[in-house]
Amino acid sequence: MAPRLDSHARKRAILDAALPLFARKGFAATTTKEIAQAAGVSEALIFKHFPSKASLYESIFLCCIDGDPEYERLVALPPSTGTLVQMIQGMVNYFVIELPADPDERARHRLSIISLLEDGEFMRQVFEGIRSRFLPCFAASIEAATAAGDRLPGPVDAENGFWLAEHLCEMMATVCLSGGAIVPYPCGRPDLARQTIWFILRGLGLRDTAIAAHEGGGRFPFVPSQPPPEPPANDAAKPAHGAAKPMNGSARNDDPTPERPE
Repeated sequence: MAPRLDSHARKRAILDAALPLFARKGFAATTTKEIAQAAGVSEALIFKHFPSKASLYESIFLCCIDGDPEYERLVALPPSTGTLVQMIQGMVNYFVIELPADPDERARHRLSIISLLEDGEFMRQVFEGIRSRFLPCFAASIEAATAAGDRLPGPVDAENGFWLAEHLCEMMATVCLSGGAIVPYPCGRPDLARQTIWFILRGLGLRDTAIAAHEGGGRFPFVPSQPPPEPPANDAAKPAHGAAKPMNGSARNDDPTPERPE
């Protein structure tokens, strides 16, 4: 006789059963009866754990955040330049490296695309959930990086900067959903992730020297590279426009990726 699942395990089993159904059929066309059959439970038990089909739908997205020890660690960090870098590194690592390699994560991401093709209401709820969880720490770290002299104030406010970074990473994941060679990136995934981190952090206003210092501390996906040189002392208060970009001359990574057929 199969062991009886506790409440947490049963809830997880329902989410695991619902994900492929929603990803294949969309929210409107998937019934709770189908979900119950796939999970091997009654519809009544589904509604015991989830008040509505919409709450079940939302939980599928947010379960990868809630209870994740890495998320708990990040939002518990004190606001700082280092915390900002780690948050961007975590975002990029998930969308650019982890999601394309994990069939379950691709199914969850496919579900987000389907939601946007419907009325978008449920992704609105998901984005609000993401906002409430991450934005306070992100915005405080933007302020801390500016106060420390690691970031140059610019026209992009913290909240828009957060969403622009998230949208870029989401689109980079979206082009991997087919598993085929959609975008001919001229490098492997670790180097692509590293360049994406640089791109976002520069867009947020971080100085090249600050980014390079954290890269040198091992926070970025490992790719042999040469960080940009320190700017001249008399230019310390200016943007390091002349600094050598770290992606130039980086060793080519030959790991296969969905975008570059071997």
